[in-house]
Formats: sequence, C-alpha cells, structure tokens
Amino acid sequence: LVLPDPSSSSLARFNTTTYAMAQCEADPVENIFEQNLNIKFYISSRSTSPSSYSGDEADQVKITDSAHLPVHTPTIKRKEYHNRILFPTQHKTHRFFLTSFIVPTKCHQCTSLMVGLIRQGCTCEACGFSCHITCVEKAPKTCPVPFHQKKGAFCLDSQKGMGTAYEGHVWIPKKAGMKKGWQRALAVVCDFKLFLYDMDEEEDSKPNVVVSQVIDMRDGAFSVSSVWPSDFIPARRKEMPRMFKVTASQLSAPSNRYSIPILADSENEKSEWVSVLSELHKILRKSHSGDRSVYVLKEAYDNNLPLIKTTQTAAIIDHKRIALGNEEGLFVVHVTIDEIIRIGYMKKIHQIELIPHGQMVAVISGRSHHEQLFPMSALDGRKTDIHKLAETKGCQTVTSGTVCQGAHTCLCVARKSQIFCYKLFQSKKISHRKFKELQIPTNVQWMGIFSAQVCVGFQSGFLRYPLRREGIPYRMLHSHEPTLSFIAHQPVDALCAIEISSIEYLLCFKSIGIYTDSRGLRSRPAELMWPATPSYCCYNAPYLSVYSENAVDIIDVNSMEWIQTIPLKKVQPLNSEGFLNILLLETIRLIYFKNKKTNGDELVFPETSDNQQKQMVRHHSSKHRYSFRVPRGKGILVKGL
Repeated sequence: LVLPDPSSSSLARFNTTTYAMAQCEADPVENIFEQNLNIKFYISSRSTSPSSYSGDEADQVKITDSAHLPVHTPTIKRKEYHNRILFPTQHKTHRFFLTSFIVPTKCHQCTSLMVGLIRQGCTCEACGFSCHITCVEKAPKTCPVPFHQKKGAFCLDSQKGMGTAYEGHVWIPKKAGMKKGWQRALAVVCDFKLFLYDMDEEEDSKPNVVVSQVIDMRDGAFSVSSVWPSDFIPARRKEMPRMFKVTASQLSAPSNRYSIPILADSENEKSEWVSVLSELHKILRKSHSGDRSVYVLKEAYDNNLPLIKTTQTAAIIDHKRIALGNEEGLFVVHVTIDEIIRIGYMKKIHQIELIPHGQMVAVISGRSHHEQLFPMSALDGRKTDIHKLAETKGCQTVTSGTVCQGAHTCLCVARKSQIFCYKLFQSKKISHRKFKELQIPTNVQWMGIFSAQVCVGFQSGFLRYPLRREGIPYRMLHSHEPTLSFIAHQPVDALCAIEISSIEYLLCFKSIGIYTDSRGLRSRPAELMWPATPSYCCYNAPYLSVYSENAVDIIDVNSMEWIQTIPLKKVQPLNSEGFLNILLLETIRLIYFKNKKTNGDELVFPETSDNQQKQMVRHHSSKHRYSFRVPRGKGILVKGL
C-alpha cells in the first residue's frame, strides 16, 4: 500500500505523537510532563521481581513506585533544522515513566494507538519517546533516539496488522442522530480497525481520549463505499459528494448489517479515505488475517412480546426456555412453542440466580428488595411455596456456589456493606441456615464465589473471605505493592473479578484491569485497557465482555488480546455471563450472544416476525399460562403486561 505524501495530502492530519514533539519546540519540557505524567512510575529493565510476565523474555520489565525516586525533568537544548528536533550529542539510557495521556497518542515504537483511559504507556522524561509498556524492551536503547531510528507517523505491519496506516479529521452523526447534524471527529486507521474520537467544535479543540466508535476491518461484512441517494441517508444533497459509509455486521436477524455515514471536508479527502480503507481491506484478505470474532448476535425472541420491553434481568434455564424478570413479575418463556408461564405472584424482579446444584432459584424482588427462594420445579408451572429470607430486606445483589467439594450449597446476599452467608437445604421444602455475616469496608459493588471463598468488590478494592472457616480476609490488592497504590489514590468503582487460575486473578475496575496473584501482588506488568468507559463487565471463560455506551468489547483474558467489538449502542447485560442482553433502542430487543467456538447452541433460536398482531392470550385452564400468538375465537387478551 502506497500512501499519499503527508506534506502534499489535503487531509488535515492529526498525528498526536508528532504533535507532542512539536509542542516541545514552543513550550518548556516541564509543561508536557505536567499534562501527561499525572501518575508516575519508574520503569527499569532486567528485573528479577515476581511482578512480571511468566514468559521466556530475557529482559523483563519491573514497575516500582517513583514516589521516593528523584524526579528530574532536564531542560533539553535544541535547535530547528529542516523541521527536525536536534538533541545534545551526549547519549544516555532512557528514564521511562508510566503515563496517563489526555489525548489519543501513538506508540513511537510500533505506531499503534495506546488505547486506554489511564496509564496507557510510557514516556522517557528526557527525550519524550513514548511507547506501550510491552514496547519498552524493543525501543532503541540510546537516549535521545537518533532520528534515523524513529518510525514515521504511518507504519503498518501487514502480516501482524499492527501500526497506524492513515488518520485525519472527519465528521460523524451526532449522538442524537444525523437529523441533529454532524460532529467533528478524529479518525485513525490502526491495527486494522477504524477508530473514531469525538472532538469539540472549537477550532483548537483536542480529541477525547475515550474512543467513540470502533469498526473492525476483519469483520466478515466490512465494506466501504460512497453514499448515493438510494441509500436513504437523511443528508443534504450538497453533502452527498463528500460522504462515504463504512459497513459491518451487527445482528443476524432481522438485519445483519449496519452502516456509519462519514462526512469528509472535501471530495478529494473522501476519495482518499475510500481508497485507503479499500486497499487495506484487500491487504487484510491476502494476509489471511480473517475474522477473529467470538460472538454472533441472535435475537432470542420475538421483540413484539410486551414482557421484553420492561425486562431487567434474565436467565437461560435450558436450550428451550428462558426466565424473564420485569416490573410485572417472573415469567418463563418456552421459545419453541410460544408458551409463557408466570411464576407465583412476585413483582418487580431485580435479579435471577439459578442454583442448579441445589435445584433452587433465588430472586431479588419487590419494592423492598427481598431475597426469595423456591424450587426449580416451579419453573414448570407447578404450585410451590416461596421462601423469603426475612433479614435480606434492601439487598442489592446475590451469588451462589458450593463449598466442601460440592457437599453444601451456599448463598451469599449483599445488603449495603453487609453480606449474609447461608447454607441451603432442600428435602420436602426449602430451608436455610445463616452461618456467617461479613462486614465490608464500604458498600458492595460486586460479588462472586471462588473456590470456597466469597470475593467482594467495592470502591478501589477487592477482598476474599473464607467460607468454610473463620479467618481474616485476603487482600486482592496488597497494601505494600507500590505499583498498585494508584488505585487507592484515585477512587474507582469495582466492576468484577475473574479467577483465571488458582494463583492468578483479574480485577476489573471502571478505569483499568489489573492482574494479581494469590498474595495480592501484581502478576503481569501490563494492564487491561478499556477503549471507552465501561458500565458493566461480564465473564464467560476465557472471554471478558466490556460494555460501554456505544459498543461491547470482547477481550481474551489469558492473552490480553482485544479480539472483537460488537457495535451496539445502549445494550445492557441481563445475566452475569452476558449471554442474554437487552437492546434499548426504538425497538427494544432481547439479544443472545452465541459463541461460535462452542458445539451446539445453548439456546434454540425461534423464527422472529414483525407481526404486531401477536399478543399474550391467557389459557382457559390456568390464569398463570399464556400463549403468544394472534388471538382467535374468544381468547381473553391480557392488558398491562
């Protein structure tokens, strides 16, 4: 791929790394580091510390606290000559500090974007060379880096797909829709993805470090083309010559395509964008770097079902049945025969927890948020007693698991900063016994059971409490680990924790993901970076689904690879694994994330239709059973559900 000469291109390029270096020409070096080095950690090589990868690298990276190190930012003497920055001839080694960049920034070593919300990469305090943590050992050893060893602004490895190929300013539709106008954006083609960053309308505004939208060019349905009047895009006729659209896959039903219209500043720039994206896509196909996506999106049930519109939680019972909880109560939907069963008289279902090892179901319901239990046989429509846990009023989350090698079923219920732990018993009727009550430092934000321990997430921390015996909790972030102290200094919400193995955990916070060992010490020097601010994290081994405003990003927690972006706006998970989701757009849909790499379907997918005459019809023989069909004869229509 031969790219246009940057000096002659009409594109308004915004190379953030070049921009940062250009700033050095006019501003003192100290100003650059005041902007970017909000959190400073000194990085040195050849470490024997356990806080490193367990790989075979000869030179591993150690991250230690810089609070007790002399932080010195020397003034660099330089002069301008043929648009180059010349440093003193005296060479020395780099002094890298971990950096939180405030604008999208590219790595000087591999030219890929340093994606993330905080601590995205490292910057040498002497020469300003910036790179990923994983690129530190590959960087030129000489400081300052000689000009001939620096990579250009655009450098793409066509085999691995790493590096930046193109960038410039464009216009994208505003969040409220294209009818409301266009919004300025920075577009970067990097790692075979198209990144779009929002910008303010002011002339000197900088792009937001949070990624607005990402389109993966490895998507099987990816294409780029000009916009024509037949596309029915609500644009002014005079804008059409400057517009192009990027298309990728979304739902497999009712439509498996979606397109983003993009407006360039001129017809020439539009032609350049279409040409570059098309050529890159050809290179991608020739290199056999195919689609790496894990999930295919299916519509789990007909969106005309009134129950879906107010669903707050859901669970997959078996391959033909799903449980939906909403304002009206708890319902079981048999997706193949369109039969619906209402379970009991509960209302306002906030969470459903299936407990298969105890053959029970736990739900949080009612305005007072009480925990209630009933046998799993009730999901077949059988009459049963519902067991209420009296002291759980006001609870916000529940989790279950087994202890003593599966001999006992345990239920943990969180209420503010308290956790009640129960053993569950079932013979002729359900009973329970509280065996432990835990006091958490602050309100519980997440909870799960790992290996006979309950793991609790709260603001800026995670703790593991033993369930089988008494004892003090285990800190999952060690208080004496200096490279993790930034979590406590900048309070951040906890989203979830993942037990990767018996000796390693992944702690997901709203700003970053941290790998720790069983002692609470850092197990990997690199951290998981979120492209955008997450609202939820769901885990289905080995894939982590990170939900943000405009997309769901899928990450392999073992390799730390970002392998898929699902471009769905306003989507929320309905269960902890993230299989069932609700899409809150004009037409509210129940979406199932089908894993392409597993044999068989966990859920049978019914044929959906747009027949708006279908309604819930109550069976004559039972007031708890309904059919979802077009009413015939004297069927009584149920209103309000």
